Amino acid sequence: MEKKLVLIFSSILFFCFTELYSQEPCKVLKQSIAESYVGKCKKGLANGKGVAKGIDKYEGSFKNGLPHGKGKYVWSNGDIYDGYWKEGMRDGEGSFYYKKNGVDSIKHGIWKNDSYFKKITPSPYVITKSLGIARSSVIRLMNGEKVFVMFKQNGMSNHNVLNLQYIQSSGSLYRNSESRLEFENIHFPFTIQVKYQFLMPMSGKRADAEFEIEIREAGVWEITFNN
Repeated sequence: MEKKLVLIFSSILFFCFTELYSQEPCKVLKQSIAESYVGKCKKGLANGKGVAKGIDKYEGSFKNGLPHGKGKYVWSNGDIYDGYWKEGMRDGEGSFYYKKNGVDSIKHGIWKNDSYFKKITPSPYVITKSLGIARSSVIRLMNGEKVFVMFKQNGMSNHNVLNLQYIQSSGSLYRNSESRLEFENIHFPFTIQVKYQFLMPMSGKRADAEFEIEIREAGVWEITFNN
């Protein structure tokens, strides 16, 4: 009986190791970041979110082994591009951070085929997700370093917010009421993800809501969710 168990266990180990080492390695096709890769793969190529390192470093989305979609690229000299890519080249809206005559500089705009195409004024904030929220508003009130998050229903303060969860990139919560969150000591750009449930007015059933935003411009901001 013991010999049979040992034989079965050995067969399982052999199968696992065979499967492990027979898998095609996940490759990155951009040579400057091709030394190591951690992330999602498809047919042996980086595909989906991942981190690739070499002389330079890239963290973001890949497609067919190349940076494609949103991602952040850091050159060995410290220059940074944070924005959109297409087939391994900068393409779309993005920001390039670099030094010019020893002074920190930034070039924001539209890129095409890895070259700067035209300047655009960046939006002060970007809503990256909004689910289950009928209306939302984002208003800059004044100069400062605070963010207020308000929950409303039918234009009135919503005191029936349930299972509230939030993750913010900086700052600390200094006031928390049933219908309002207040954060201070914010560093911009500031991102926050909010998830919660609320009671639907007619049926009283619970509904899910989710919201994500990046605020790029410093100030005192008020974010309002109306369900």
